[in-house]
Amino acid sequence: MNRKLKIIRAAAALFLIIVALPLLVAFKQQNSSKSLEEFCRTKVSGSINEILIQLKSAKTILETSKSIKSTKLVKSYSKARKAYKEIEFFIEYYSAFDAKFFINGPLVPKIELEISSEPFPPRGFQVIEEILFSDDKIDSEGLTKEYDLLIQKFEFLKEHYSTINIEENKLHDALQLQIVRIMCLTLNGYDCTINKESIKESAHAIAGMEAIMCFYKEKSTLTEPEENAYSRLTMAFKACRKELLKHPDSDTFDRLRFMIDFLNPLYIELQIFLKELQVKKSDLSYAVNFEVTSFFENESINRQCFSVYVHDSTALKEQAELGRLLFYDPVLSGNNKRACASCHNSSMAFTDAQDKSLSYNGSDKLTRNAPTLINAAYQKLFFHDGRQFNLEEQANSVFNNVHEMNTNEKEIVLKLKQSREYRELFSNAYKNTQDSSITAYSILKSLSEYIKTLESRSSKFDKYLRGTKTALTVEEKNGYNLFAGKALCGSCHFFPLFNGTVPPMFNDNEFEVIGTPERGDNKNIDPDRGRKHITGSSIHEHAFKTPSLRNIEYTAPYMHNGVYDNLDSVLVFYNRGGGVGLGLKVENQTLPFDSLGLSKKELNNIKSFLLTLSDTVGLTGKPNKLPRFENQRLNSRKIGGEY
Repeated sequence: MNRKLKIIRAAAALFLIIVALPLLVAFKQQNSSKSLEEFCRTKVSGSINEILIQLKSAKTILETSKSIKSTKLVKSYSKARKAYKEIEFFIEYYSAFDAKFFINGPLVPKIELEISSEPFPPRGFQVIEEILFSDDKIDSEGLTKEYDLLIQKFEFLKEHYSTINIEENKLHDALQLQIVRIMCLTLNGYDCTINKESIKESAHAIAGMEAIMCFYKEKSTLTEPEENAYSRLTMAFKACRKELLKHPDSDTFDRLRFMIDFLNPLYIELQIFLKELQVKKSDLSYAVNFEVTSFFENESINRQCFSVYVHDSTALKEQAELGRLLFYDPVLSGNNKRACASCHNSSMAFTDAQDKSLSYNGSDKLTRNAPTLINAAYQKLFFHDGRQFNLEEQANSVFNNVHEMNTNEKEIVLKLKQSREYRELFSNAYKNTQDSSITAYSILKSLSEYIKTLESRSSKFDKYLRGTKTALTVEEKNGYNLFAGKALCGSCHFFPLFNGTVPPMFNDNEFEVIGTPERGDNKNIDPDRGRKHITGSSIHEHAFKTPSLRNIEYTAPYMHNGVYDNLDSVLVFYNRGGGVGLGLKVENQTLPFDSLGLSKKELNNIKSFLLTLSDTVGLTGKPNKLPRFENQRLNSRKIGGEY
């Protein structure tokens, strides 16, 4: 080889190293991103094809068979459900409305006021499940209708998903949210309430996630730390599926142990691997805080996400402390004698221990029970009937209610401006803004920031979740498993907040019709029409927002009307099947009518678990003094109100 040729080849090699090789790597990385999109699209399309095959097969059985063999229908249904659960993470993320209203929503009519005041009847898989697994004769006409609707919906989604942009970071978000969904909904009987296949379906959901993550197994650009993290993640996936398939019975499955020993570790390993990939985070904000690795930690749910003022996050500590003073100051009422604390006493978990709170006139009672304010920030709708959308609107409604505080924001602003101390406090909490001079906004926001500090996620139960194995007794652990399993309590009071804010997006509140009686004799239904006053819909006749069960030990009497003064009576009410089980006429009850069949021991275990949710330690109480006014008459007011 001549010297000139050697020089040319050496130059070419040098060019490859300096210029071409980085371009090839960049091209490979770019192609890798596209490959993930196509990899996911192929998986989703394959699952939808399987769903359509099974739905069409079932429809053919209904149309051609003279004697409907339910075993064949059940088999097709199970295969379709398996395929659906494997891509549930994707459909719930990219088509949340369709999932809720047409594919896999609960067996109750629903209303989306932003779309229509007309109720959406239950549709999809859960309706089919109810027909297939009930003891009644199979309703072939009803089944055919549901199959037609589902087929139409999945054919639309198949076409829709063939063109949408599937971004890697959004896909990562969907996978993380799916683990939360399994933990909070699937394992708690949110679906599969009739055939009780939730444990097996959780395994299918995890297998679907694992199938997507397999993309990274063949990605040759993984670094050593990424490979190690992926290896641990793969082991966590397999361990979860193995444990679920080993114990498929819903009533006896140890959900608590599974969440602690298997599912939360999977969540942690997924978080670690995704952080190792260093993919740019999506610009969307979620209630689930992906910056906190374990879902059991106190900050794993971002309470600021529930506020209407999400981006107004400066001087929150100062605003909350100002809000505490306002909360206990009766100057916010029309007669300077009632405070927010009048009905929300810190020594009673921010309730008042009354069946119904005292009215403004000091002699009559209001129409409903005062709910706890602890964890009140973790909601999207407020009051028992959900008539307000945020804490600020809720407080303003109380001010303007003639039976509660009997005042208005304009009057409150004028009074507070008469205090030099309040003027200074507002100026400090709202520096360099127009609200530093005391405005309706700054008053309401300060109150909301204080209420956000009333947080309870450090109870005995939470400590057990975080690794203190001695925190719970055998009875308490059994109680949780009954609560989430056989008793179906967890299908309305969602883990881990145990209220009706629906995980994992936490952007919706559920309302239930349980048939609460008017008095303890259980003879008549309470006349309060509940959410019907707000929506005007018959499906919301006697419907009320699902309340929090945290600190239930301190929040008696119970129900929206305070009809039951002890927890045992509440448990018996639910065990008997709510109002219908008591013999009351409740045409639209959403609670199962039949008795849950719980023994006295099982009821006691559930009660024992509920008492582990007590946690008021560290929550601030009354301030030592209130700001003074130039008007000496106002300085005689009582901290926390007179009544």
